[in-house]
Amino acid sequence: MNVYEQILAGLRTKFSGVDDATLQRIASKKAEGVTDEGKVDSIIEGIFFQDVVMNYGDFRADGAQKTAVSNYEKKHNIKDGKPIEGNEPKEPPTEPKPNPKEDVPAWAQSLIDSNKTLSEKLAAMDAKEKANIRAKQVDEVAKSFGIPEFAYKGKQIADDADLNQYFTDLKQVMQDSGFQFAKTPEEGSGGQKNEFSSIAEQINKGTKEIVEQQGK
Repeated sequence: MNVYEQILAGLRTKFSGVDDATLQRIASKKAEGVTDEGKVDSIIEGIFFQDVVMNYGDFRADGAQKTAVSNYEKKHNIKDGKPIEGNEPKEPPTEPKPNPKEDVPAWAQSLIDSNKTLSEKLAAMDAKEKANIRAKQVDEVAKSFGIPEFAYKGKQIADDADLNQYFTDLKQVMQDSGFQFAKTPEEGSGGQKNEFSSIAEQINKGTKEIVEQQGK
């Protein structure tokens, strides 16, 4: 197969279901001036769905333009801008009404719908991931303030809210309402700490006495 045939074969595989005439036009254009068959794969990889749709749209626009010119010439009995001698003016041809359903072929609409569905799924996954990250941040900041989950779970906290300020205000409200927050180890009473210190001192003292007796 020559370069054109190889590109066309690759496009038929890559864009299965697409109108073959569209792929032929693309392959013909891409094959112009290419003699190195080693470039075929990179050429195919560089062609995207948008290129296919644009080629089809350009083809339709060019066809519409030619039809308009032809109808104008028939209406005014001219050819290439010059009157046609010996012919009577003809009735203008009835221009066909455009069919909205024909604007986009079935294969193109199918690909468009598939891309739209994929984009919506990706957007939903991205939104869910962001929500999970935000929820984790909220939990971590709330925990650092010693605020229990029931005080903030289910409440709407704006995505751009300053969490430190939010929980500072919430903690103040809870304290003003008489809520007793659990004390952290650093905030606990010093009695327990002093008790442990006393035991440690007694052990150290007893050890010192034993060592001194053994040294006599």
